[in-house]
Amino acid sequence: MTTLERFIVSDGSSHADAARAARLILRSVQGSVNRYETDIPIASADWPSGVLSAAEVLRGVAARTGRVERGGYAQTGIIAYADDEIWSAFVEFAPWAYDATVWSSAGHDIVSLSDEAQSIVIRVNRSQYDAIAAALGDVSLRSIRKWRRMR
Repeated sequence: MTTLERFIVSDGSSHADAARAARLILRSVQGSVNRYETDIPIASADWPSGVLSAAEVLRGVAARTGRVERGGYAQTGIIAYADDEIWSAFVEFAPWAYDATVWSSAGHDIVSLSDEAQSIVIRVNRSQYDAIAAALGDVSLRSIRKWRRMR
């Protein structure tokens, strides 16, 4: 069995950097994904067109399997992973969600995004960590245990 460790993406990044990091992480763990969920806040005028399109795909899912409130806020409910349009929409949109979570088949939450990717926590094995850390470049990953001691 592979040991998983939790890491936090270092804070202080711009939203563009956090969004890039979140998408890269989601693509990196794609082979381990079993299910996922997100909320879809009310659309904002500053969302890029790709994010708006992804939000509409996810709102369609929420209308079928989740929850849509009168004001427009929606939750997808838990979605079984398939490499399809819905997963692609999730990867595109997740950095704009207030809450987005990805689970492995073992039931571990392997990616957790909060507050428009202002908080990104991942739970990965050493090879996944190495690949993600190399691809992130200037954005660093810190062990949750060490991060908590520093706070």
